[in-house]
Amino acid sequence: MMSTRHISTLLVLYGVFLLVSGALGYYLTREHSSSAVFNGSLFGALLIMLGVLHRMGRMWTLPASISATVIFSLTFLWRGVLQWSHVVGGEPDRLGIAVLLSTMALVSTATSVALLRSYRH
Repeated sequence: MMSTRHISTLLVLYGVFLLVSGALGYYLTREHSSSAVFNGSLFGALLIMLGVLHRMGRMWTLPASISATVIFSLTFLWRGVLQWSHVVGGEPDRLGIAVLLSTMALVSTATSVALLRSYRH
């Protein structure tokens, strides 16, 4: 089980990962996906904020963070599968975004599992 400090650090790092992934997604889509930057910024900032609040002793942040990371895991998995189907279907220009979404799904799933293991109700 992770300490409060470790959980909050994990949440902040995951938030930074989402911020960077959003910017990278925007770059990989040749600046056609402004939603990548918006969503990466919004949800990255949200997870950073949850990490800070968790360190301050707000215990409700752990269930909220678990819910968010599980939803992100499923979303990135779904979107990754869609992009890989385009790559297999003959659109190699989508390879970068497919790899990014797969990486995001793996990191999100690992974060979800780590948070779930630390949750005591």
